[in-house]
Amino acid sequence: MVVNTPDEREPLTGDDERIEPPTSLSGWRRFVEKDPATFDLAPPKRWEAMDDEARADYDEARIDYHSELQVVRTSTVKEVAQ
Repeated sequence: MVVNTPDEREPLTGDDERIEPPTSLSGWRRFVEKDPATFDLAPPKRWEAMDDEARADYDEARIDYHSELQVVRTSTVKEVAQ
């Protein structure tokens, strides 16, 4: 686990959207405290009707959703959680 003291971290600006990874203490806290992300796939006809800008926004939202760390309940996770 990576733990940074406040003076070791670079300050984030209002335009900076970086999120600390869940391998850091503050990143882990952010991960466990936030509501899980959801994403609904667009039906094929709606997706086909999107213009280039809407499709780019939709694809960006999909990428954001899939880039979030997800915990999958595997046999190993079940064993560790007990």
